[in-house]
Amino acid sequence: MKNKIVLLSAVLLIAIASAFAINRNLFSNQQAEDPQFLVTVYQFGGGSTQANAEIEVVDSNNNWLFSGTTNGNGVYSRSWPGSLGNYTVRAWYPARPNDGQSGQTGFTYTGASIYTSVTLGPNY
Repeated sequence: MKNKIVLLSAVLLIAIASAFAINRNLFSNQQAEDPQFLVTVYQFGGGSTQANAEIEVVDSNNNWLFSGTTNGNGVYSRSWPGSLGNYTVRAWYPARPNDGQSGQTGFTYTGASIYTSVTLGPNY
């Protein structure tokens, strides 16, 4: 009888440990977080960030993916909606059509979150 209790306890312990090990925790309903996209726009010279800059992200074929405006800290952030590949983020300040500065940078999305920056050029 004692052997049956020990065996049953061991089997139960292994079953519980397996449930926690598979996919983090079978008893939780946690979803993997989407990758994040975060761009910081810097003023000409790169010393300070630029609030209210317009940003736009396009793929390698120049197809529009999304756009937005940087917050008071010069940052725009959102979940990443794109697939693997090469992209360009462009920035204008002030927003188009009244822009007086612009800049862009390319990046490759490989499946991880994206943290990039754009430095605006001189006034034109």
